[in-house]
Amino acid sequence: MGTRSLTGGNAMSNKTPFMYAISFGLALTPICFSTVSAQERCKVSEDATAAKSNYTQQHVLDVGDVPGHQIRVYELHRTYANDKPNCENLKRTESWTRGYSDYIDRNGRTWGYDVTLLENGDKIFSQWDGTSQTMVAPDGSKKSTFTGVTRYTGGTGRYEGIRGFLRVSAVFEPDKNVNQLQTEGEYWLPASTVGQSKK
Repeated sequence: MGTRSLTGGNAMSNKTPFMYAISFGLALTPICFSTVSAQERCKVSEDATAAKSNYTQQHVLDVGDVPGHQIRVYELHRTYANDKPNCENLKRTESWTRGYSDYIDRNGRTWGYDVTLLENGDKIFSQWDGTSQTMVAPDGSKKSTFTGVTRYTGGTGRYEGIRGFLRVSAVFEPDKNVNQLQTEGEYWLPASTVGQSKK
């Protein structure tokens, strides 16, 4: 299961010189269960493209303490037209990211929550946290990067007790609605659900 992440939005309650993006996701310590064997863990590795992502809402407020300091709440929708099956032979259909950012000139912390929908109707819930950094080139162009961690917190159906984590990195260009996300990690399911047939 990959996570989603973030690009520049197209709906804002306040015009600003900067538009931020991350995706999504995320720095919490992964949870481990001694009752789960290594054979039951599913490895995750993904490269996602910006074409799948679209901001549906963004609301930005100037903090007013120093120039460029803004807080933001946003919603990101991602679709998976050609997703590869996971370890349970299920594909994702879409995901929703709801997040927050606290940036000074596109540098700072971002965090939030993801809901991922699978083709059988099950959902996977996750929480993420990370940091964005932006470098300005001599010609004035900007390169923004994100690093963070996603933690699986639960779900519905066979994923009700899912746990695990993803290391997330992204390069994003908000003004052009571009986001390139890479994720790597693993997840595991409760022993009672391992080996269940697809719904």
